[in-house]
Amino acid sequence: MARKFKVLQIGDHDLSDMMQQQSETLWQFVTTEQVITESEAILEALSEIGSFDFIFVQAPFSDAFIQVLETLSAPYTTYIDQAYWDTGYAQNPIVQQQIIRPFIYKDDAERLEKLKAVTFPGQYGDKISPKFCMVSRSFDGTAHYEGNNAFVVSGQFGDTMMPLLTWQRHLIYDKNKVIQVWPEYTLTGNVEIEFVCRLVSFHAIDKVDEQFVLRHEDLQTPLEIPSRDDDAYIVMTMHAKGTGTIRVGAVHKRWSRLDMGQFILGGERYTDENRNEFIHYYNPGDMKPPLNVYFSGYRSAEGFEGFFMMNQLNAPFILIGDPRVEGGAFYLGSPSYESAIKQVIQDRLDELGFESNELILSGLSMGSFGALYYGAQLNPAAIIVGKPLVNIGTVAKNMALVRPNDFGTSLDILRKNEGDLSAEAIQRLNDKFWRCFNQADFSQTTFAISYMMHDDYDKEAFNMLLPTLSRQHARVMQRGVPGRHNDDSPTITSWFVNFYHLILESQFGRER
Repeated sequence: MARKFKVLQIGDHDLSDMMQQQSETLWQFVTTEQVITESEAILEALSEIGSFDFIFVQAPFSDAFIQVLETLSAPYTTYIDQAYWDTGYAQNPIVQQQIIRPFIYKDDAERLEKLKAVTFPGQYGDKISPKFCMVSRSFDGTAHYEGNNAFVVSGQFGDTMMPLLTWQRHLIYDKNKVIQVWPEYTLTGNVEIEFVCRLVSFHAIDKVDEQFVLRHEDLQTPLEIPSRDDDAYIVMTMHAKGTGTIRVGAVHKRWSRLDMGQFILGGERYTDENRNEFIHYYNPGDMKPPLNVYFSGYRSAEGFEGFFMMNQLNAPFILIGDPRVEGGAFYLGSPSYESAIKQVIQDRLDELGFESNELILSGLSMGSFGALYYGAQLNPAAIIVGKPLVNIGTVAKNMALVRPNDFGTSLDILRKNEGDLSAEAIQRLNDKFWRCFNQADFSQTTFAISYMMHDDYDKEAFNMLLPTLSRQHARVMQRGVPGRHNDDSPTITSWFVNFYHLILESQFGRER
């Protein structure tokens, strides 16, 4: 049976009848008086249902009420109706720790629609690769593909806005969701574009139900398509005029949580000047050291990875994900992109009052690169990785003979960062990591590394890391597992979690 999204409403006017069509939602209502006067009985009854994904409060502030919320709430899950939000809520330390926020709306109708839009289980995001772009037959400029990175068109596009690009595949609008659309593209020269999205119902493909036309200035934030009752195709066209070059990357589609978060409640996104994104989520946990940071591995489905694993450690944590290319671009990017990743981590350290020796960076496979690369710049207490990949140029090179037609993303990443696939480009991409890593001071850092002994992606990763770590007298825990890169992920993950517990207990006094 599919998991339902569990909602608790506290107030005086039960909204459950209006939410009955939400088949994915389990709605529980209790009155304000019950919560305050029968708190022990209510808490016991609610505990049998389990933790709630969303708590909607329509009740005035009181100390007794806050004590109940402290028991029921998890970070980002509780929202106070704006009609009841006041300084009592805003200044309360429990409200601040649990990141309880006001629920904002224009009128009662919008309040209901917003509740329907954000109360769904799970997360979802996908994309259409630029390899499905097609240029208009009337265009007489140049056009070429750069793998899954970009479709590039250059030339004169005319003096009036005309259709230039279409896509062979369509995104899908999922009914009863607000759908977010984010196209990757860059413009060079005197070029103007329009991005046109047409909704075509599954049941009437000869008719356009709705159309959205967005110019470049409208696309500084994602397009959000309001909730509808029917599934539909999202048929896309790009119009252009002027002269120059347009580089079109993937077009991303996600289930939106509106102003409450990206993918999940509390999720955030960053985008640089080239429309390259990373996503991040912060959970304050018990607000005691250390701050654990987990870099997601390669995943073609967009969204956050590792939430339950990191949440079970009870400490503050950050999840970071890279939704670019097919399943991630190893957290490498423009100077502003890489600086933003470091700033996200540093801001949370500052907010918690932690030092760098109260920070752990971690990741598996692609995520190991992020942990090691940024760990070399942040002086953490520990770096915990599984299936380390550090020579990304070599990973791309190995596709030719070592693992034919496997993990072609590595070629996209090589081209994205170095501009071509030559032997020199391979070496430059490898050197980018080693220049950073070899300059770091790891004398106070513990490394916990589980690796595949016959890794066919980056066979020498562990053997190349060890001399640098030994030279700097870093503490190293290691575990080799027989097999190729993807042969035994469960064992690698088990050691990854074990290493986490060992370090949390030995260095921070946290017992399992």
